[in-house]
Amino acid sequence: MYISLRWRILALIAVINVITFGIGLVVLARDLEHERARISEELNTVIASLVVPMIDSEGGIAVTPILRSTAWRSFEDVTLVRARFDVDARGDLRPLGAYLNPLGRYGRTGAFDEQAVLRDIRRAIDTRASVPSLSGFAIPVVNQRGEVWGGCWFKPPGGQGVGAVFERLLPWFLVSTLLLTLGTFHALRRLVLDPVDRLADGARRMAAGELSARIPPTDRRYELGQLIASFNAMAEKIEGYNAELARDVRVATEKFRQAEAAAMTQRRLAATGELAAGIAHEINNPLGGLLNAVEALEKGTMAPEKRNQYHALLKHGLERIQNTVGKLLRFTPRSSAPVPLALVDPVTDALALVAYRAQKIGVELRLAGSSFEDERTIERLRGLPPVLGQANELGQAALNVLVNALDALETRGSGGHVDVDVVADADAVVLSISDDGPGVDAAELERVTDLFYTTKDVGKGTGLGLSIVHGVVASHGGTVRITSEPGRGFRVEARLPAWDPRAARGSGAS
Repeated sequence: MYISLRWRILALIAVINVITFGIGLVVLARDLEHERARISEELNTVIASLVVPMIDSEGGIAVTPILRSTAWRSFEDVTLVRARFDVDARGDLRPLGAYLNPLGRYGRTGAFDEQAVLRDIRRAIDTRASVPSLSGFAIPVVNQRGEVWGGCWFKPPGGQGVGAVFERLLPWFLVSTLLLTLGTFHALRRLVLDPVDRLADGARRMAAGELSARIPPTDRRYELGQLIASFNAMAEKIEGYNAELARDVRVATEKFRQAEAAAMTQRRLAATGELAAGIAHEINNPLGGLLNAVEALEKGTMAPEKRNQYHALLKHGLERIQNTVGKLLRFTPRSSAPVPLALVDPVTDALALVAYRAQKIGVELRLAGSSFEDERTIERLRGLPPVLGQANELGQAALNVLVNALDALETRGSGGHVDVDVVADADAVVLSISDDGPGVDAAELERVTDLFYTTKDVGKGTGLGLSIVHGVVASHGGTVRITSEPGRGFRVEARLPAWDPRAARGSGAS
């Protein structure tokens, strides 16, 4: 159970006061007891000097001299009895023989318990020892022959038992304890507890992120006042540092975004430049045949069938050039709304742009186990569910993976293959690109999608390829899974959600 600091301190102060006063009362009681014992011994001597000489050899006692003695004024009350008692039907003691009250009974109150006094006197006679009784003592009276003649009870002057002392002091003890406890607690609350509560509240608010939290100042002459002032100064500095840090973070983030955008643009430009030779090859091949056909047609001596054949060759060559330029244009960055498209189309565009480089280094490109230019395979893959996206973005992602695969295979020398496949899986379309290159180890595999991380030599990689792939696929609502082992190739699998026209109509999409 949680107990607040206030209640714990209040309880501690009360306990300390009770213990302190309790020890004081115990010491006082002990001193009173010692003092009463000393007085009792002295009064025992007085009683012996008054009573013992008045006892004759037969056990009788001269009553008149005893009663007239002024020495009894040293006592508040006295009872003297012979050591012979009778017990009545109620069990009360009845003294037989001498029963003297030298100071008389008229001054006693109704609270005086005569039977208790008689019982204590009888116990003192039996034990031959002093017995505390009410507010006084009961003692045996021994004659000159050492025999117990009787007993005497007396109350010392001003004498009160320890119990009476406690009874008189207890109210003052309780009042003083209460006042001291409340006074001490009030001072502690004003000087310590309230400032500590404010400090704790301010610290909680600061920990919750409220950096503008401040504590109302208090008297700075005290240590806690100085501590509160220091806390406010610290909070002000932290708030200032946080604001400055937030500004620096915004500036750095903006610079980073600009740098990232510029780096991605450069990466795309570099990839396009890297593929320039392949594009030139794709255009130059039909251009050579076109020029030859044009020169042959210019002679005008060609038979009609041959001329028609050359016209068809010109048309086919121009369409091939147009198709190559169209593929390049589809990779040009542009802002457009996502549209349903067959994933195989941007993939085949990317394959076409790396085909020349792959041929140059002796790498075989395969699409679904066939040539990437096989029309039947392409048509079959076009029958898969479409995805909702941007063709240039998806093509750029596929191109980056293909370029990375060719880079890895080129480091090995020549030869090898890159397998590309597009399959439907439940409500998704999965694009996989794998090579049989050197692969990477587990430590590098965890970082290959990190921005600017590359395993290539300096100047040969930007570290943006796979990070762009991850960003493009994520922006299309998909996921990327990369697997590799040293010496066993590299595989990238992009899982994109299939486009459902019924869901699109249900959500109001066009």
